[in-house]
Amino acid sequence: MNNKRILIKGLLRKMESNDLSEKEVSLIRNLKRNSKTSEAGKLSKRELNRAVKRNKELLLKKRNGSTEVKKNSKLGYRIIIGSAAASAAIILVLTLYNYFLKPSNNLGYEYAQNYIEDQRYSTEKDLKEITLPDGSTVFMNRETSFSLRKESFNEYTREVWLDEGEAFFNITKDESRPFIVHTSNGISTQVLGTSFNIKSYSNLSNQVISVNTGRVQVINENEDKIILDPNYKVTISNSAGQFELGTTDAEAVSDWRSGRIVFENAPISEVAFRIKQVYNLEMVYDETSFGDDFIYTFFTTTSSIDNVLTAICKLTKSTYKIEGSQIFLTK
Repeated sequence: MNNKRILIKGLLRKMESNDLSEKEVSLIRNLKRNSKTSEAGKLSKRELNRAVKRNKELLLKKRNGSTEVKKNSKLGYRIIIGSAAASAAIILVLTLYNYFLKPSNNLGYEYAQNYIEDQRYSTEKDLKEITLPDGSTVFMNRETSFSLRKESFNEYTREVWLDEGEAFFNITKDESRPFIVHTSNGISTQVLGTSFNIKSYSNLSNQVISVNTGRVQVINENEDKIILDPNYKVTISNSAGQFELGTTDAEAVSDWRSGRIVFENAPISEVAFRIKQVYNLEMVYDETSFGDDFIYTFFTTTSSIDNVLTAICKLTKSTYKIEGSQIFLTK
């Protein structure tokens, strides 16, 4: 028991000075996961309230930069180490520490539980698959940017940012840490463990979120919410931010991962965008002439551009001509 007290006391001192090594952080996690106390060793309600009050005062003083912390720091250790419930007490102190010393823009504290650095991934003409620290995978389409922030992806939370583009997410289930994807215009997609696709290109007029497996909750900046089950999608106007619920073939929509590009009620602007991505050819057309055309079709990235344009022209009753790096589409 004395050895455990010495160990905990040393860890607490290092926590206060923010000097924990990776090995010690791992040890604290194990203590938190594995701590079990007997009925006789549990803190009484009175002891618990007293410990909370005194440690709260101590940590607040530390956060506010008070010089009294050093003078009274032994008081905090005595409260914890003096208890017979050392295992329960370490949980209490860690909880208080995590709550009061979370980083903010005005504080220089490092959060001991963070285990990644800021990371940014991007693609241009190629696809990319990345594995996150929790085992989840993200498959990135062309011209996509995706980022992690160290204060937002740790053992307490999993938040990521799809800054631009399209990505397919296959999320490892963790009920204690919902997985949240932030996209433009204040849209957040929250899951526990599922697979889904988000299309959020700034060059397109809408964001589209579709669900392959599990369940997804989508929230806009006004805190309107919508729940999506498999083979449902929500389309969100980048200008108005409103939700439009619909059904979809989620597997087909996300099949861009294997080189199959699916158009599902797509305006001509989206067709032009995909052709530019795959073939590096710019479509030139009169927007007013094609304003009422919405296209359902697909092509593969190995299809010839002539085959793709022939199909598009049949659907829109138009003709095409290729000159250099431009495609002229006319009705």
